[in-house]
Amino acid sequence: MAKLWFKFQRYFRRKPVRFFTFLVLYLTAGSLVFLHSGFVGQPAISQSQASPAAGVQAEGAELPFLGDLHLGRGFRDTGEASNIARRYGPWFKGKDGSERAKLGDYGGAWSRALKGRIVREKEEERDGSAVFRGCFRRPDNLSLALPVTAAMPNMSVDKCVDLCTEKEYPLAALAGTACHCGFPTTRFPLHEREDEQLCAQKCSAEEFESCGTPRYFIVYQTQVQDNRCMDRRFLPAKSKQLIALASFPGAGNTWARHLIELATGFYTGSYYFDGSLYNKGFKGERDHWRSGRTICIKTHESGQKEIEAFDAAILLIRNPYKALMAEFNRKYGGHIGFAAHAHWKGKEWPEFVRNYAPWWATHTLDWLKFGKKVLVVHFEDLKRDLFVQLGRMVSLLGVAVREDRLLCVESQKDGNFKRSGLRKLEYDPYTADMQKVISAYIKMVDAALKGRNVTGVPDDYYPR
Repeated sequence: MAKLWFKFQRYFRRKPVRFFTFLVLYLTAGSLVFLHSGFVGQPAISQSQASPAAGVQAEGAELPFLGDLHLGRGFRDTGEASNIARRYGPWFKGKDGSERAKLGDYGGAWSRALKGRIVREKEEERDGSAVFRGCFRRPDNLSLALPVTAAMPNMSVDKCVDLCTEKEYPLAALAGTACHCGFPTTRFPLHEREDEQLCAQKCSAEEFESCGTPRYFIVYQTQVQDNRCMDRRFLPAKSKQLIALASFPGAGNTWARHLIELATGFYTGSYYFDGSLYNKGFKGERDHWRSGRTICIKTHESGQKEIEAFDAAILLIRNPYKALMAEFNRKYGGHIGFAAHAHWKGKEWPEFVRNYAPWWATHTLDWLKFGKKVLVVHFEDLKRDLFVQLGRMVSLLGVAVREDRLLCVESQKDGNFKRSGLRKLEYDPYTADMQKVISAYIKMVDAALKGRNVTGVPDDYYPR
């Protein structure tokens, strides 16, 4: 026996790879046995358990996959099922609605864990990925404004949103026991919001939700992309003038480019080349800025020679406190990332403010002084009233303003390079000395703007 054991040791000492292979096979076999014991004996949904979904479908809600998934006791609430479908996409159900989900017929502990996750997410954001747009008066010509209508006696927000998502419409309007689907158009632009109390009629299926009335609609935006403004191309003929989209870094230039491309249908160009922007769909990024194939040119330049190279400019101005922080985040965290805490607390931030704060002022002053035809747009006004401000920008670019296209842009306004708000710091990064210097620069820019008979800086620029 000892001799046999010695041969066994010598075999694996000479062939260590075989030993590890044996070990991996052993662990794999144990894992398979464990998984098998977890799935055997789990109950499946009976016909009586699946009947609530069948009842809802009979009322026209068409909730997906609940009767097919067989997740045991994990899903009894049809609202949870609709949230899963909307959150995790069509891969959760078969192509024709009758195939089983690709996740398989798992039950028991797995389904209970998934249910817990969904319940937690639902508490944080009850209506899944739908975006609440507000309370609006019924449009004059309902059938033209919202072409799809369905009666829903047991109305809920999820049911109406699911219906409009399935019909591939970006708007879901709840009107008591009726669900309407459509696009934002001049017949229903969503610009004049009403008091939400006028829409505060409880849903018949969800007492804590408002479902609107036949006269005042509760409107949600679904996940469906409004493709009416997604087509983009280069200019069909070389442009005879070069128009700058000029801004201080961190003032929202990339976001403005996204809006302009959607509103006009033409690519924007750049004084620079940023591969990450090109890969994200800004195809004009690779063109030389003088190519004449793009509708306008992004630039942060502020020298007289560089400014006079352009025939006209859209000058985008942003609150310096916000712009400096946004550019600092971009410099140390990328286009949509954030600077690390160590950068804010280290020497980088004071040096950055000392060098960039004067540039924020001189950039605007130089464009106002040397620019041939300058349209001033405040970033804050663009956020607050996108429809009007973007219309002004498009007019300067020499493109006919199409209202329905601008309304489409409003529903697709964020794009891929809009940072989701500035990261909240535990302290104000601006010292008293920094604020004193920046306030002086704000007053200089405000005086220069008013000297050109244009609107001065917004009130929220100061005091801090």
